[in-house]
Amino acid sequence: MSLARAAPSQLYPWEPESATRASLAMTELRQLLVKRMSHANAAATLLSAAGALVGFASQNAALEQGELLAQRRDLVAPKSLLMFKSKQDERFLLGSWINAPLLLGYGHAFPLLGFLAKAAGAAGLRAADFPDINAIERRVAAAIKEPGFGPVPAPEGHRLAAAPRDLLRALWPGARKALGAPMPVHLPDEPALDEAHWPILLSIVTGRLITLTKDVLEPGAAVALALESALVGSRLDPERIDPGRWQLAPGRAGLQIAKAERYRRVG
Repeated sequence: MSLARAAPSQLYPWEPESATRASLAMTELRQLLVKRMSHANAAATLLSAAGALVGFASQNAALEQGELLAQRRDLVAPKSLLMFKSKQDERFLLGSWINAPLLLGYGHAFPLLGFLAKAAGAAGLRAADFPDINAIERRVAAAIKEPGFGPVPAPEGHRLAAAPRDLLRALWPGARKALGAPMPVHLPDEPALDEAHWPILLSIVTGRLITLTKDVLEPGAAVALALESALVGSRLDPERIDPGRWQLAPGRAGLQIAKAERYRRVG
């Protein structure tokens, strides 16, 4: 059974062709997170890890889109996908394509924030107590210019086992494997999940985790933590998290993107 369902009039983009594959992937992702974060006082780390995975999946979806449209720059709006270099020569990615699966206001049908708001509301969070999303965005935007970008503040009374960057390094290989796993041999085959689907699937899982942890982590704090971790995860240099998968370089026509596995297959 799927962890969450869209309204009948708004199917998820993998439905109905890959509904079973998506359900299996979400179950595996949830088990991956819970298993790795099963120690005491782990709720905050669990939500931070889930958010970071959504953010990095959003970045991967944006890079996939950017590579596919490399020859059609007329279809790419300004600031869709940008590379930023800090004074410490660290690379970060920014842009509306990355933000769209995370934040409201970018025209995405299933942004992370929508799933978080619905889950937190169901867990008892009042609209008046919803975290200040603009303040979270400003904090991440300011931190990216400073040395040591990556840590996020833990909710009061909780601690984080690691920063989103380190959680991603530990969990992303397993998450990517789950998202791209073949169908079990005893089930009919279904089309693979596109990378554009990845942040949506992980957002559904993250919303479900807010429900599961509501008795130990206040829903408003969970929303803030998951969203801030997602924004951090979405900006990190992919070479630091998933080495060798994406080749990125600045160019006259915008960011130059090559997916290593596709380049090797074609070449």
